[in-house]
Amino acid sequence: MKKLLFVVPIVCALFGAGCAGFSEQPIFTEIIGGEAEPVKIAKAARTEDNTVQLFFSGTAELLSAEIFIPETGETQPCNAENMDIPDGFTDSEGQSGKADTYTAVALTPTAPIGIGAPFVLRGSVSDTKHSVLDFALPFEGANTRPAKLRITEIRPLYSSKPKSEFIEFIVMESGNLAGITITNVGDKQHPHYQFPSAEVSAGETIVYHWRSVEEGICDELTAKTVSGGTQACPAARDFWGPYTSIPKRNANVILIKTRADGDIQDAILYCTEKEFAKREAAPTWNDEELVREAEAAVASGVWRGGAVLKAAVIAPITASKSLARDAKTGVNKAGSWTLRDSKQVTMGKPY
Repeated sequence: MKKLLFVVPIVCALFGAGCAGFSEQPIFTEIIGGEAEPVKIAKAARTEDNTVQLFFSGTAELLSAEIFIPETGETQPCNAENMDIPDGFTDSEGQSGKADTYTAVALTPTAPIGIGAPFVLRGSVSDTKHSVLDFALPFEGANTRPAKLRITEIRPLYSSKPKSEFIEFIVMESGNLAGITITNVGDKQHPHYQFPSAEVSAGETIVYHWRSVEEGICDELTAKTVSGGTQACPAARDFWGPYTSIPKRNANVILIKTRADGDIQDAILYCTEKEFAKREAAPTWNDEELVREAEAAVASGVWRGGAVLKAAVIAPITASKSLARDAKTGVNKAGSWTLRDSKQVTMGKPY
């Protein structure tokens, strides 16, 4: 019997709150059978109860499946249930097909999986040609208790030595940060940052630093963890982006979501005064994605005053200055924000 080694590219559509989920590393599988087209995973999705939905091309039969917990080395069985293919289904590559061209199965863990806890769904399926696909798909436990964050201060432009960009939050509702996403719409290469799993309490201050430019820094996953670095904040929980270089954004939309495709918790729209003056004849967002996300922020109710560029915070923002939100108003609009010079920046101090 001939064995062929395949690399199966899979894009994981993650529906559960707080899902960091799918690894970008290729999943190596062993196909046993003849020269026929082997069974493939067309799409994988994880729901809010950590059920994993697998969609296979063609007719497939599940042979085995289990949950592996890397942190403990333990395994647990999972309950399998066949699923109907929804109308309008598209696979991970955006391809659509008739329902009878796919097979779907839902695999539910039999024991609870912690928020943000890594787990691997592994198993085997066979097709009508008796080809066998062994798969191993990494996920993280869904965040069933996402904390609620409010932006309180932001320094959106870069300053060296090593005062880099930051965004400060106050925790409005206690919960877990796992998968809560900062979407930096103006960054086309790395728009999303997802918080790791960390329990936070209402009233705590959190600071996300976009760049990692010093030694000794670390994410403060617990209240007892202390990060090094001159930009670390003694009175706040510090988290650090993996970047040493990110593009300058003179006009931007920043969204805070429960997950990358989740509900919008908060937002800020801003534009430097110089950039706005350049567009005086036609002061509009110069990017369709900025337009779309600004409109989403307004539609969600987290930003008031409109989605057009002139409704953003227009100020002489520089690399040493920050925008701070008025703590006395619950309405989030351009007039709720004031410009602070370098001596007035209060990064990481209580709101």
